Amino acid sequence: MVRAAWRLADRHDLSRGLRKRIRAFVAHIFKGPYDLEAEGLKFRIYPGENYDDRKMLAKGRLPERAEHELLEPHLGEGTVFVDVGANIGSYSVFAARRGASVLAIEANPQTAHKLSFNVTANDLDNVTVVHSAVGAQEDTLPLWLEPSNCGFATFVKDLTTGEWAGNWEPTYVKVRPLTAIADQHGVAAIDILKVDVEGFEDRVVLPFLRHADRQQWPRVILLETNCRPYWSEDCLPELASRGYEVTGRTDDNMIFELKG
Repeated sequence: MVRAAWRLADRHDLSRGLRKRIRAFVAHIFKGPYDLEAEGLKFRIYPGENYDDRKMLAKGRLPERAEHELLEPHLGEGTVFVDVGANIGSYSVFAARRGASVLAIEANPQTAHKLSFNVTANDLDNVTVVHSAVGAQEDTLPLWLEPSNCGFATFVKDLTTGEWAGNWEPTYVKVRPLTAIADQHGVAAIDILKVDVEGFEDRVVLPFLRHADRQQWPRVILLETNCRPYWSEDCLPELASRGYEVTGRTDDNMIFELKG
């Protein structure tokens, strides 16, 4: 019954307004939490609060199947996977189960707690959860949160209007450069860097590449690009100039590999 209700709420053949009303009704009755397994991985989900949770419940699988297929050939025992914007762990737990050593970084306090729970539920000792935001410099900034999708927290206030208008409220969080977080946790080199921070991706990736030693540069970057119009700087030309080539893409993300 719960799965059927959330499938109805996720039907994209319905108008956006009708889908929103159905989702609000379903969230009131079937808000969770629920425990489920998706592709052999365990999660405690809150579908009334998070889009990824809703997708897992409605479809019975992880929400980023296409992205995982692009990443899987690069994962293996001892691979260092840094997940900026880890959400509830669908990437981090997936990578850890394939032998990677994972640094899972999440800015939203509520989501970071859920992430830690899911890591523990899967008995993973190769994931370190870091409760922090990532940016160009040490700072404290307002992180905008919307209660129906905590995974869409953003520092970009322009994203809280128009298409994504909702009941947004700010909470202030500490921001640190990725170089500082990597140094603190003894990460000398990154094999795979995934960045999904709702329009703040440029302020994570570009400062890291500009200040880190070249041997620290990721050999693979999975970058969310669906909020590219909200970047302060376009990452793509600089990635190309530093030797990164696009080797895959999905509707929302691009994957880059360092050549040479």
